[in-house]
Amino acid sequence: MAFKHHYHALVSKHRGIEAAIASELKRPLPDGFVLQRLKRRKLLLKDQIEDWERMMRAMGIIPASAAQPGLS
Repeated sequence: MAFKHHYHALVSKHRGIEAAIASELKRPLPDGFVLQRLKRRKLLLKDQIEDWERMMRAMGIIPASAAQPGLS
């Protein structure tokens, strides 16, 4: 189903950004601008994921109790 595919793509991007943030923080001198940009993208994706979850719950595509654990 296209809804779930798009949702999982958003979650995958969110996890990729988390990995990029962790990688940047491991550098001897992390770039504050890069971190700020990554964190903003991560928050935007989190909002999009939550919007998709609400929409899919309203449509009955996913159960009301289902949510992606670990999104922060």
